[in-house]
Amino acid sequence: MIETDILVIGAGLAGLTLARVLAGHGEKVVVLEKSKSPGGRLSTRRSDFGSFDHGAQYLTSRTSGFTSLLNEFSQSGDLAPWDPNGKDSARSWWVGKPGMSEIGKSMARDLDIEYDTRVIGIVKQDRKFLVHTEGRSEAGPDYLASRVVPAIPAPQALELLTPLDPAFVRLKKVAMAPCWSAMLAFDARLQGVPDLIRGQEPDVLSLIARNGSKPARTGETFVLHATPQWSREHIESERNAVKSAMVSAMRVQTGLDENLPDPVHCEVHRWLYALVETPLDQPFLGNRENTLFACGDWCIGGRAEAAHQSAQALARHIMSL
Repeated sequence: MIETDILVIGAGLAGLTLARVLAGHGEKVVVLEKSKSPGGRLSTRRSDFGSFDHGAQYLTSRTSGFTSLLNEFSQSGDLAPWDPNGKDSARSWWVGKPGMSEIGKSMARDLDIEYDTRVIGIVKQDRKFLVHTEGRSEAGPDYLASRVVPAIPAPQALELLTPLDPAFVRLKKVAMAPCWSAMLAFDARLQGVPDLIRGQEPDVLSLIARNGSKPARTGETFVLHATPQWSREHIESERNAVKSAMVSAMRVQTGLDENLPDPVHCEVHRWLYALVETPLDQPFLGNRENTLFACGDWCIGGRAEAAHQSAQALARHIMSL
């Protein structure tokens, strides 16, 4: 059994922010992450044809705290501005360098994180919590913590926390939408196609982004995001059918139609909880004893920055106890 003061579940932007702040103030924090790397939706997949930021495409900043974080990573070279042809905002857009996953890797430095570790149950033990885990192919160790914080999508936090405390039934209010993401590479530049195309109703794709236009990327690579409605309707569709439908949609939405060549590389990824549709409308959620909490972008709204805001607010609350 491994003991810690605070156990954070999830090494996405919220979990990493929370752990960073608390560990920086002397708290003993362990982070458990079911994937093999940190960052959550700040994710990059690599291939022989180039890399793909198949989750969040870029970051923007509205708050001083997040601006400070972006400045930190910009100065370290882990972040760079992106000004694509087709950019539809006056705000600065920032991307990880050489991929969005670099942001999570940078935030994870010096933190105590266990990867490939999935939490399968939490039980109260005296005044603490016993957390059961599993690895990819075998049972994992148990963790004993005074405070437990799932920094994961609301539906997953709901499943873990409601058996422990009825305060977390409020998580049922939160609605999150799925997103099918496609990663395509072509052997020659697609002429006449801007770096960014936003979909309009009733398009299949909400976003077409030339990933290769970002700093430190190579290849003619594109990331496609399907709309929440289409993704929800095809949530259980076979992957080859999803690939075919999304490539067909790209033909239409770029205006290339039959002139769009077949991609030399195509794969898809299904994000079950990609977008916040109905937020909690408070910075975080906790029980009366201040021993169980949940945080994430879904507390505030559908921007990556909201995950940072939520975690910072929770960190301040925990340090005040």
